[in-house]
Amino acid sequence: MPVIGLELMFVLLWSSGFIGAKYGLPYAGPFTLLLIRYCIVAGLLGAWLCIHSDFKFVNRAAIARAAIIGVLAHAVWLSAALGGIALGVSPWIVALITALQPMLTSVLSGPILGERISPVQWWGTCIGLVGVVVVVITKLDGAADVSPWGYVLPFVAAASMTVSTLYQRHLNGNHAIRLPILNSLFVQSVTSAIFLCPLAVMIEGVEVQWTGQFIFALAWLVIMLSIGSYGLMLKLLEHRTAARVASLMYLTPPTTLILGSLLFGDSITWIDALGLVIAAIGVTLVYQSTINLKRRMPRADPRRYLSMKP
Repeated sequence: MPVIGLELMFVLLWSSGFIGAKYGLPYAGPFTLLLIRYCIVAGLLGAWLCIHSDFKFVNRAAIARAAIIGVLAHAVWLSAALGGIALGVSPWIVALITALQPMLTSVLSGPILGERISPVQWWGTCIGLVGVVVVVITKLDGAADVSPWGYVLPFVAAASMTVSTLYQRHLNGNHAIRLPILNSLFVQSVTSAIFLCPLAVMIEGVEVQWTGQFIFALAWLVIMLSIGSYGLMLKLLEHRTAARVASLMYLTPPTTLILGSLLFGDSITWIDALGLVIAAIGVTLVYQSTINLKRRMPRADPRRYLSMKP
């Protein structure tokens, strides 16, 4: 499949995380939901690797680096995002705050990874953020009675995913410390489950109401999100810059609105449609600028990243 097709699929699957939050959180706390999710994902991936005799890993350093990615891109990111929703913050406000992640990635990918960010990419990033604000700003009613921690957690999520995206992009420059996608996802899932276990036990008591709705949400999160969207993200980071992959996040809040309308009958106003168009323009600018830069610039020497340590 062409890379652009993978990018569109990634946006759709990543945005569908709304389904998990909509259906799952009423029946389990965020840490418990995520713990069960990653135990299942780790079991499925482990079984797949064993059956196909691919349960092999490069070295301990590669495993350790994949584990760091797992904690940042799975456990911390999702715990913080779902934790904010569980504390009463509107999913649209969480979407707005976590949409800062592409901006942070664009700012830091230059000095950290040596990736050139053109003025057009900066304009595209800013326009994309405007589109997200337009979509979410109308959803802020009734947000004053939420715990302050509910607003802090989405910022933690954005920071965690930024660090994870940059670090994964750095690892792609050195094949000696990079695992195959499925092996990497297995390590990340196991690490996430280990990280989440004490939180689920001590804070939530691992209490679950096993309803049909919860089982559906869990299955969706395991198959579509943990395996589908994260696998696509790792694949895209092999072909695209960190800034370009991060810019796809701008399309998730308006795409979530569309999914909510189709699946749950949520209304879409003309302001929502306007925000979607603005976000799409911003992402298009980032894409086109990245393609032009790739044509003009030689590939960076991966040896310049070897001094970076986890």
